[in-house]
Amino acid sequence: MSAHHGTWQVHTVDGADVRLRSGRIGLMSVDVSAPVTDGFLHVTEDSVRLTLTLALDRLRAGNFLMEGAARSLVKRHDATALGYDGLGPSSTAPWQVTGTAGAGTIALDLSLTITPVGADDLMDEIELVGSAYVGTVHLPLPGLGKVDDFAFDVDARLALLAP
Repeated sequence: MSAHHGTWQVHTVDGADVRLRSGRIGLMSVDVSAPVTDGFLHVTEDSVRLTLTLALDRLRAGNFLMEGAARSLVKRHDATALGYDGLGPSSTAPWQVTGTAGAGTIALDLSLTITPVGADDLMDEIELVGSAYVGTVHLPLPGLGKVDDFAFDVDARLALLAP
C-alpha cells in the first residue's frame, strides 16, 4: 500500500460520519455520530497525514436523552467543530497516525488506524479505527453525573475523492 502516494479529499456527502462509542456507563453507553465537514489524506513516500473536521453541533445519537446530553456537553465546552490532525509513517500497512483532536476547550491525543478498502481502487475509500481516553467527564444525565474513566472508540468508513 505504500505505492499509493498523493492527496485525497474526504467526500463529505450525507453518510460521511464518524462514530464515537463508549463502553458501558452504568446502564448506558454513549454512541453518537458526527458528520465530516472537511478532510484530507496526504500520503508521501515517508509519511501519512490525515486531517478531519467533524460538525459536533450536528451530532446524532441512538436516543433523544443521549443526544440531548451530548449536545449539552458540546455547548458547555464551546465545541461545535472537532478538528483532528494526525501523522504517521507510510512504510507499513495499514497506516497508523497519531495526533490531537481538539474542540472548543477540549484537546486529546488520538491514534487512528487507516486502512484503504475501496472496491475498484483501494484509495476510493478508507476505514478509520481508533480509541481515546478522556478521563473524568460530567454527563448531564440523571443518575450518571460524573464518569471517572471515560474512553471512546472511533469508527468510520469514508469515501475519498481523487485529486
